[in-house]
Amino acid sequence: MGPLHGAIKLKLKERGAGIVRCVDITCLPQNQTQGFTKAVVFCMPLSKEFILATRNGEKTGRDDFVEKESEADALADWLAEYLQQKGYRSYSQSEKSNWESGNFDGETRSSKLPHKTLARLAGIGYIGKNNLFITEEYGCGFCMCTVLTDAPIPTENHPFVPSKCGQCDICKQICPGNAIHGNEWTESGGREGVVNVYSCTCGLLCMVHCPQTVRYALGTIHPDGSKDA
Repeated sequence: MGPLHGAIKLKLKERGAGIVRCVDITCLPQNQTQGFTKAVVFCMPLSKEFILATRNGEKTGRDDFVEKESEADALADWLAEYLQQKGYRSYSQSEKSNWESGNFDGETRSSKLPHKTLARLAGIGYIGKNNLFITEEYGCGFCMCTVLTDAPIPTENHPFVPSKCGQCDICKQICPGNAIHGNEWTESGGREGVVNVYSCTCGLLCMVHCPQTVRYALGTIHPDGSKDA
């Protein structure tokens, strides 16, 4: 790990990121990568208290999801600026940045280069039946953002992780908008094969009821990926 790579990981983790990976994105179309060669992917876990309270229908007084989404975007903006100050090209894929750059289509509710695409290259998890990204460490109880760059940092691409949803369809059953189809995500089916985004109410129920998220929130899976006996 080079000095720059080590500094990036340290700074992101100091600011609340749990998972940090840098991936080579030259395998993707240039209209998605904007000519950048690498991407930094990071995840910021939601608090276990918020996940369990939301699952139980309780009010917490603060929306940890909204806060972590904002923090992740701010952290991506910070990292892009940090890399630019070091003399490297970079682009934050924060919500504001993508809106202003025209890289998010409001009509289709999709970005040119989804965070999930980059997270799949990093091998940190898979897209679940709820269309959320699921990791071993946090289930889908986290917020994610990415930064594109050409900085000389080593990449750590991994094979795609296959879906582990199996027969589970709790997300489909719990969705108040009936937006979830109950299918496993596939390359050919894409987002439309698993969810109708226009029917999604963003109530987070599919996130907090996902068994993988519950395992994290109950402490049976720890942030380092280890499990209770």
